[in-house]
Order: sequence, then C-alpha cells, then structure tokens
Amino acid sequence: MSTPIAPDARNDARNDAPLDGKVVVVPGGTGNVGEGIVRAFLRTGATVVVPGRNRERLDELAELVGSRPGDRLVRLHAGYGTFDEATELAERIAADHGRIDHVVPSIGGWWMGKTLWQTDENDWQKHFLETTTSHFAVARAFVPRLDPAGSYTLIAGFAAREPYQRAGIISMHGAAVLMMREALSADLRGRRRVNNLLLGPILNRSRPNGDPSWLTADQVGEAAVAVTLAPSVQDESIRLGTVEELDRELARIRA
Repeated sequence: MSTPIAPDARNDARNDAPLDGKVVVVPGGTGNVGEGIVRAFLRTGATVVVPGRNRERLDELAELVGSRPGDRLVRLHAGYGTFDEATELAERIAADHGRIDHVVPSIGGWWMGKTLWQTDENDWQKHFLETTTSHFAVARAFVPRLDPAGSYTLIAGFAAREPYQRAGIISMHGAAVLMMREALSADLRGRRRVNNLLLGPILNRSRPNGDPSWLTADQVGEAAVAVTLAPSVQDESIRLGTVEELDRELARIRA
C-alpha cells in the first residue's frame, strides 16, 4: 500500500491543476470514450498512464490529445487482459511512479447483431469472457495498490441495466461489471472510493453525429474528473444519459 496523503496535500478542485503530482491510470484510454477521459485528466495536471497492446493506437492517442514528448501522458506497451498481465502492469506503474492515485477503466465497447441463440463461441469469448476478465483482472490488481485517498471509477453503459435487442452478451457483460463494482464496495467498506459512471450513447470520433442531448467523450472525461475530485462521492452508480443529467450531477458533486 502507498503512504497516506497528509490532509494539506489532498486534491483541491479550485486549483488550476488539482491533480498535480497524482498518477491516474486509464486502461482502455486509446478507445473512443477513453480518449476523452485521458484528455480531461491531462488538463488537471495529473500524470496519466495509458496501457495498451497496440503501439499504433498508443501513438495515435498522443496525437489526438495533443501530447508532446515530455508531457504527462505515459503510454505503456503492455496488456492487462489476464491476472498475470494486470498484476505485472500495476506493479510496474507503482514502481515507476511511486504511487497509484486513481484508476478509470474504460474497457470494452459496443457490439450488436445477433440474438442470444445465434451467438457463437467466438462472440462469447470476445465480447463477454475477454472483456469481463480484463475488468476483473484490472480491479484485482489495482484496487489493493490504490493510495488511501485514491479512487476507482468504472465506465459502463446503459445496456448493463437495460437489455437491448440483439446485444444480449453486451448487457450480460455490463451487468457483471456493475455487480463487480458493488461487490468491491461491499468488500472495501469505505476504505477506498469505488464508483461507476453509467453512460448512454456517446458522441466521439467514430460517431461524431447524433442526438445533441448525448454526451461527448470529453464530457465523460469531465464527469470522471469530478468524481475523482469529490471525496464525498463513494459507492455510487451515476447515470449520465444526457447533457442535462450531466449538468445536474456535476452541480451535485461539486457542491
């Protein structure tokens, strides 16, 4: 475990760089939503660590968020899909940076096209087993290594609570991840802050057009930062389907 942060060294959301000196890990940071999360945390002054197996996507992320050599974006060519990979990754980051303050996993993505009885073993492996295992492996590796003042904020979609036609395994995966978050909260009993954002459709670089009430990837990042900076937000599932809901939740969290 890391050394507890002294009270006068804790984050202050009024500062221009409220997470200066803190380390934020974003598994899935190269994804469409992850990009907005990474960009938002870079604005807080944090060191943002993004692991990934694909070097090209890691390089593309640096261009997308406007990072330059020497900036606080740390791209690690590393996997986290198995228990051993995730543990090795967490140990490496803790050793390299001396601390892990906040983790915001944005793992997995949307898929649809088959009824449950049409779903084959390859679909099941890719869209349920692999993504669910990655989420669990990351939580198992990073939660015990979080700074006592740190937080863990899962990113999930509405499908976790609402079944969508021909996307059943995505709903099953999401439901499993949300229950994992609740189980983490039950086991931790307040010793670390664990929350989740529950998102509707998101406007991003792959889907730039849509309902104007939908959130953008950068607004998801804004919400994740707000949760991270609010010590009072603990063991919550925060529903963010529209910009109106985001504004309401940000006002509550920042009050």
